[in-house]
Amino acid sequence: MFYNLFKILNTSTLNVGGFLEGFKKGPKGIIKNIFIILFAIYVIAVMIGMYTAYMIATYKFLAASGNQEAMPFITMLVALLIIMFFGFTSVAASYYTGSSEEFLMSLPLTPGQFFGAKFAVSFVSDAIMGLGMFAISSIVYGANEGLLTNPLFYIGFLVAALAFSLAAVFAIYLLFILILYFIPALRKKKLMTVVATVLLIAFCIFYGLMNSSISMSFSNPRFMGEKMGSSIEKLFGLSDKMPVFMYISGALKGKILPILILAALSALILFVLVPLFGKMYIKTLDGFADVKSKKITAQKAEEVIEKDVRSVSVFHALFVRDYRNVVREPAFFANGPLFVYLFPVIFILSFGVGFIASGEGLGEMFSAFQRKLAELSPESLKSAKYFVTLGSAAFVVFTGTFANLATTSFSREGKSLNDLKAMPIDFNLIVKVKFWHALLYVGIANVIMIFLLTLAYFLLQVPLTFTDLFSICFMTVLVSGSVSLLLIFIDMFIDTLNPKLNWETPMAASKQNFNVLWSMLLSMLTVGLVVILVVFALPKSMISLVILSIIYVIIAAPVGAAYFRYAEKRLKEM
Repeated sequence: MFYNLFKILNTSTLNVGGFLEGFKKGPKGIIKNIFIILFAIYVIAVMIGMYTAYMIATYKFLAASGNQEAMPFITMLVALLIIMFFGFTSVAASYYTGSSEEFLMSLPLTPGQFFGAKFAVSFVSDAIMGLGMFAISSIVYGANEGLLTNPLFYIGFLVAALAFSLAAVFAIYLLFILILYFIPALRKKKLMTVVATVLLIAFCIFYGLMNSSISMSFSNPRFMGEKMGSSIEKLFGLSDKMPVFMYISGALKGKILPILILAALSALILFVLVPLFGKMYIKTLDGFADVKSKKITAQKAEEVIEKDVRSVSVFHALFVRDYRNVVREPAFFANGPLFVYLFPVIFILSFGVGFIASGEGLGEMFSAFQRKLAELSPESLKSAKYFVTLGSAAFVVFTGTFANLATTSFSREGKSLNDLKAMPIDFNLIVKVKFWHALLYVGIANVIMIFLLTLAYFLLQVPLTFTDLFSICFMTVLVSGSVSLLLIFIDMFIDTLNPKLNWETPMAASKQNFNVLWSMLLSMLTVGLVVILVVFALPKSMISLVILSIIYVIIAAPVGAAYFRYAEKRLKEM
């Protein structure tokens, strides 16, 4: 029973069976799995490369001062912090997954079994990451210290990785359980979504810093050691304040007693503490459901009856419903609209952190840009204005369509689509609501882009008039809107043609939806095609962007009209 429950809860994070089944579904399933494998290889290779570079630099810095014996201590501390960080994100996003979880709780399961299955799902993902980090740092340390021939060395890093992953996940769950148990008012999905979102943004900022540091190290080999030195010294200074932790780190050196201590700690967590806190966990889930009932007094009921109720249009009600369904569900929000707000942060960090990390202040960076802009000729300024507009439009198209609202229009509904169709609502109106909801985030991306352009205009003291700034913003909206219009129609057609309606967890409708992959590829190809056309084929002037926008509108108009007719008929068959 426990294993079956674990498989059900784990389908939203690691569905190996469903992945292998994709190879049996013909060319479509094979292509999908190949893309997933290639993307996974890329992400894993980048993360392994970055972490390995930092561990090698850490060992060299410690060895230079004769403190390489502290490498296992620093390894454990860094790994624990990273596992805790990602654990907080995953636990916050999956602490309560919806009504399907309430159905599972109604089964003849003990609280310990149910909590144990939820705990195991979070532990598996963290343990994989923990094993990877401990393996890299242990190999770096063992290869330099001649420990690779000691069998206890390998047992030590395996036990340490599992023990610290268990301890980290349990500590996170314990923190959430205690807070939600004693403060029931915090049992809200919105709050958990905010927590997961903040942590994700923090990770992106941290990733930008790491990526910029790695990039700088290629041009300046001493940069890594110089910038990491102070951080490593601070971590090394903690070894005197944490003697127990320092002793336990001996497991990475192959010492038998620390290995046994970590093994005993793992057993204590798995077989004693997890079952013990099962009842408290179940109690903290009470209150998370979106549908709640509350008994009111007769006087309150009379007030509700006499209240002046204002009605809104059906379109407005459907639009608000669709918007709230996305914002309230962490899986939909994190894998869609969040990208619109998050991508500008990543973009700015990618170009700005490198200057700061290299030792240049913000004032120096702005002064350098201002000097370069002042030296530009009128012809160069005109060309710069054109390319800034083009880049801004491409940025908006990329972020707005990557929100995945169009390509999951009906997949997000799942089984509730039947309830929506049962309402006395014109199917054409439902399709229009989905369209305008997808277009909303293109508008939000435009607002963000205009804000960034205006901010850059004043901070860099760009030698352009307000009329030039207005024309750049206007053309950005025009080009991005016309291109996004066609992309949204195509994305919605993909999801209308083959919606993924049979899913148990919201993650399957967004993260495990092949339609999203097609949409991402289509967006990247479209942005690339537009850039190629305006850079190499069309004259480099604002008129070219107007012509491009008109062409896309001319193409999008019949495509959109045909789609709305098709979608209305197709919706009846879903």
